Order: sequence, then structure tokens, then C-alpha cells
Amino acid sequence: MEQDDQILLDELKKGNKSAYEAVFKKYYKMLVAKAYFILEDEMEAEDLTQNLFVTIWQKSHFLSIKTSIRAYLFRAVHNECMMILRNKKVSDRRLKAYTHTLAEEEEPLTEQYDENHLNLIFNELPVQRQKAFKLVYIEDKKYKEAAEEMGVSVNSIKTHLKLAVKTLKNKISNI
Repeated sequence: MEQDDQILLDELKKGNKSAYEAVFKKYYKMLVAKAYFILEDEMEAEDLTQNLFVTIWQKSHFLSIKTSIRAYLFRAVHNECMMILRNKKVSDRRLKAYTHTLAEEEEPLTEQYDENHLNLIFNELPVQRQKAFKLVYIEDKKYKEAAEEMGVSVNSIKTHLKLAVKTLKNKISNI
């Protein structure tokens, strides 16, 4: 372990803020570069590194350092990057599965039914359900906005939408 780092570590363990600042100044840029190399996103690399330093100080992680500060910090950045990449991979997998499911549900609809036929089915819905459906799904309004426009509660909008979707699915699948 470098002599300077050992002195800094000893000072950190005593709670010396200037030692913490010295460690930050000494390693910040190198740690951001390491994170950037792994994540390939400059802002995310900077955020990760800053959060790491904040966590180390707030939770006194430096008290448990058995190696050099340098080795500890580089390993911590590496581990945080791996966690972010793993979480992104899981999110991407879930998003792909969801879009795949949506695509499977929508394909038969567009292939089997023309627009006129769908309009006829839609027009059979009660007026309130039609209006709620149009406001939320076609005009892309929030539940609260749709509720205000229709003069009903948000829960009523949700109920109208649920019943409209259920009715539409049943009528389309029965044809």
C-alpha cells in the first residue's frame, strides 16, 4: 500500500474531512474513467462515482478497508457498474417480453378486422365508456384529466376503461 494512501486511510478512520476531500480529488477522475469504460455513459459514470463517495462517507465504509484505498475504490466502482449493467439487462429482457406480448395480441386484430368493423363494435359500448376510452387511449390524457373532463372520479374512469376493454376483447374474440 502506498505511504500516502495509508496516511489518508488512517486520517479517514479518525473522521478527518480533509483526508476525505484529498481521496476524492486524488481518485475521482480515475474512477469516473473506469466507470465510463464499463458503462459507456459519461453522466452515469459521474453519478455512480459521486454516489459512491457519498455512500462511503455517510456509512463510514472506509473503516472496513483492509487493502489500499485505491484497490477498494476501484473494486467498489467495478461492482456498482456490474450491478447497473445487470439491472439494465433485466429491464431490457422484461421490456422485450412485454413488447413481444403486445405485438402478439395486436397482430391478429389488425390482420383480421378492418377499421369499420372495429368502429361498429366500439359504437356498441355505452357512451361513458366510449368517451373514457377515447380520452385515455386515443387522446392520451391522464386519468385525472379525463375524469375532470367527464365530471366523474378517477376511479370511475378506471372502471369505465376496465369494462370497455373487457367488452371489446370479448366481442372481438367472439367474432
